[in-house]
Amino acid sequence: MVHARPFRFRHLTNFPVRPGLGIRASAFAFLAIVMTAGIATISLPQTAMGQNLEPFIPPANSLSNGPKLDQDSEDDGKPKRDFADEMRKMVISLSRWAKNQRSDFSVIAMNGLDLTTFIEPGLFVTKSDAKPARNFIRALDGMLIEAPNYGRDGYNKETGEGEVKYDQQYLERLSDTGMRFFMLDYTDKLENIRKSRAKTSKMDPLYYAAPPPDMQLAALAKVPSTPFNENPFVIDTLQKARNYAMVVDSAPYGNKDAYVDALANTNYDILVLDAFHRGTTPLSFDDMRKLRYKKIGTPRLLLAYIDVGTAQTYRYYWRNDWRAGSPGFISSASNTGRWGQENHVYYWEPQWQNIIFGNANSYVAGLMQMGFDGIVMDGIDDYRWWVDQ
Repeated sequence: MVHARPFRFRHLTNFPVRPGLGIRASAFAFLAIVMTAGIATISLPQTAMGQNLEPFIPPANSLSNGPKLDQDSEDDGKPKRDFADEMRKMVISLSRWAKNQRSDFSVIAMNGLDLTTFIEPGLFVTKSDAKPARNFIRALDGMLIEAPNYGRDGYNKETGEGEVKYDQQYLERLSDTGMRFFMLDYTDKLENIRKSRAKTSKMDPLYYAAPPPDMQLAALAKVPSTPFNENPFVIDTLQKARNYAMVVDSAPYGNKDAYVDALANTNYDILVLDAFHRGTTPLSFDDMRKLRYKKIGTPRLLLAYIDVGTAQTYRYYWRNDWRAGSPGFISSASNTGRWGQENHVYYWEPQWQNIIFGNANSYVAGLMQMGFDGIVMDGIDDYRWWVDQ
């Protein structure tokens, strides 16, 4: 377990702002990293914030008590809570807050297609019956779909036909929303890649086939050897992008410089990456400057991977004395963590949301200050775990 104190965003001055586009990465804010015993301390200027938010002060004993139950609860003591809608509400609140700070900040959901309609997960309904979750859809600039055709049941294994059709129902309903789609298959077979791209071509998605092992996202793709639709153009919006790569586990690269250099030496239009090497060491101003430009020399977009559904024990916000039930928003350990121990969280609780967004010391505020153009939110599907409890 990595013990780290919360980082704070230090006041930065004289950072350039691109006219008409807000704080963009091609003219992004300087990142101030102050390392004390290996712990980052960063701070976001109040002038960059669109609203004056009061610090969250938890009520007495709230960190030792469990989650509040709704007044009208089931006989077995379980709250009558709509876990899917609680996730929608959190995403909507996060998006509204983020865009109030930077209107050009992109918010991408990783999976969560079920949340785009008000229907029971697993049930098929016709287009006319499904009610779109309009506020949730409007809160998103894009969706990243894992294993649309390969990898859901194992690396290089074809995704089941029923699952493909089930996803397709949702994607068809979202086709006229203006949302940008990212497809992420887990395969390194060129034949599989060609088939998958042909199947998803109607959605005009950005496509990436992640290399092995499994679903680790720990290396750049070698197949194909260059990005699809490689181009020399300036990429400053999601709509202009023609390709992307996603590498969020930097551990196999060894040191941070090797990780940054490998990603920088590519011509992908968008890079999705973790803001922390090995989850603990933040990228520096020089790192972000290297990553900002494609190998050919023109700017691209940088999106930060963030998990909003689980608390990861190696993150800066985790404390040594945290455990399930203490503080109260921490639940039991997750058995599906990608790279390290994670705990489910009561994601509807203000204490957790206050860590992720809504104030100058939050995770998302820090990512903005580092110069990221948006976030890709994992953990959206974690609401299903709560439904099954």
